[in-house]
Amino acid sequence: MKIIPVKNYADLSAKASASIIQSVKEKPNLLFCAATGGSPTGMYAQMQSAHAENPSLFSSMRVIKMDEWGIIPLSHPDSCESYLQKHLLGPLEISTDRYFTYDTQVADYPSECQRVQNYIEQAGPMDVCILGLGKNGHIAFNEPAAYLQAPFHKALLAESTIQHDPALSQGPEPAFGFCVGMEGIMQSRKIIFLITGKGKKEAYQRIMEKKILTDCPASFLWMHPNVECYVDEEAM
Repeated sequence: MKIIPVKNYADLSAKASASIIQSVKEKPNLLFCAATGGSPTGMYAQMQSAHAENPSLFSSMRVIKMDEWGIIPLSHPDSCESYLQKHLLGPLEISTDRYFTYDTQVADYPSECQRVQNYIEQAGPMDVCILGLGKNGHIAFNEPAAYLQAPFHKALLAESTIQHDPALSQGPEPAFGFCVGMEGIMQSRKIIFLITGKGKKEAYQRIMEKKILTDCPASFLWMHPNVECYVDEEAM
């Protein structure tokens, strides 16, 4: 993992976007695994600016959603689906045939997870994978646990993961999500890892211990050959 210190969130967003744009120029139809949340929003805005200057830049790029909340429908404003439509898919004009998505509101969870896993195996590996860092060291919805799951799966969410939105834990079962597993992440050709804000300082310090532990899933990124970790001064 290559640690790239940056001054602030704007610097992080600009440098991460520049790295992605370079990858797209090298492989226009690359498979892009898109994360959601505050960390990549500025980066996506930078990509939108690049698209405005060169409308053909992302015209062949394929996108797969990294994860999705359970309980709430895709149409909910807090869903990962709504976020990606607003910040990435709409602004970059990613057509529906170049976007692979899935729904947590299904009766047969195993079949839906297997469908996504099959796509990753057939269309992958992912060329660029975007990751943020959870306060508890999670990446995507791969939460700290006695063991980590390799394939795409249904994941039970830690309390710290759902704190920002009480609606996510008001369903008939414990809060959950669907997410790309550690296998799909670790097989990605390039990972853009974004760490920003003072709230991530403790988790970042754990990563810097360079101990590979399942109770800090992000620590596994030390074993990947091509991780660009952009970390701002607040997080450091």
